[in-house]
Amino acid sequence: MKKTILFSLMLVLALGLFSCKEKEKSTSSEETTSQGSLKLDESYANYGVKFEYNGLHYSIINHNSVLLVQHDSHKSLSGKLVIPSKVRYNDATYYVVGIDVTAFKGCKSLASITIPKSVTSIGHEAFFGCSGLTSVTISNSVTEIGNSAFFGCSGMTSITIPNSVTSIGSSAFYDCDGLTSITIPNSVTSIEGAAFESCDGLTSVSIPKSVTSIGVSAFAWCDGLTSITIPNSVTSIEVRAFNGCSGLTSVSVPAHTKIAVDAFPEHTEIIRKY
Repeated sequence: MKKTILFSLMLVLALGLFSCKEKEKSTSSEETTSQGSLKLDESYANYGVKFEYNGLHYSIINHNSVLLVQHDSHKSLSGKLVIPSKVRYNDATYYVVGIDVTAFKGCKSLASITIPKSVTSIGHEAFFGCSGLTSVTISNSVTEIGNSAFFGCSGMTSITIPNSVTSIGSSAFYDCDGLTSITIPNSVTSIEGAAFESCDGLTSVSIPKSVTSIGVSAFAWCDGLTSITIPNSVTSIEVRAFNGCSGLTSVSVPAHTKIAVDAFPEHTEIIRKY
């Protein structure tokens, strides 16, 4: 009996050890993690290698992809910039799949940007403070716009967010006071905090039926805003979402939508839709 129990214990331990080894083997062969919509492969020999190609700087993240990264030389860029969809390094071709955090932060002389179809992610503060930027073309491959991505881009008068985008980060278009119109696609499910705060030039906004929540201060202090359409899909409007919108005299809100304290200015008449 004792021998049987001992044998059973040894068998369990052996199977457990084998399972761990297999898991270890599997992990070490892939070692691929995800950062947002981007795949990083730290096991790739050239992972993390930075290089310059036609005046822009990149970092390799896997066997066929690179991120466009921040570099001091970018601050001298001016006029029109077309980001390539692919670049070459050491006789290999890599696709530009993302614009990294702060990649063009403070590039005040940039006038227009064209983002290619290979790019899926625009990182946090990617174009922060690019006050000279008047035109941005975002391809319909982009799925996420990071926090403060276009913060302070006061020269932009309009922007079309493609219907591939599902996430607009907090403060993404904060203080873009030149914006007079925006198109939010029906792929977006939430508008994060302060996403369009202090966009004084906005006069009207139509929120698509896909959106379920409007974040804290999402449209706060948009002084020019006189009209807003809130669909039945919206279940919550957070604190100060439209606070400080002095031109907003009335707004229709679905009866089931939860409205947080100070979501609207005191003078705004809230009409419940049943």
